[in-house]
Amino acid sequence: MRPGNITAGASKLQHDLKALRAQWDRSREEWDDPVSRDFETKQLVPLEQAVAQALHGIDDLQQFLARMIREIGPSE
Repeated sequence: MRPGNITAGASKLQHDLKALRAQWDRSREEWDDPVSRDFETKQLVPLEQAVAQALHGIDDLQQFLARMIREIGPSE
């Protein structure tokens, strides 16, 4: 396994979440009522928080794998 593969997946996850947020913000221009605010509070915000935690974990894992590869060398 190469650490770059993890980084690419994390980048895509981050990009897709930003795209989701941008689309949601555009939707809110037309749909701003208690239901939309409830959706944002109960669904979107927790998703953003979970993704932020996942990205932090992915970064930690990438650093760990990179260190292991430096210490023991790449597998063939």
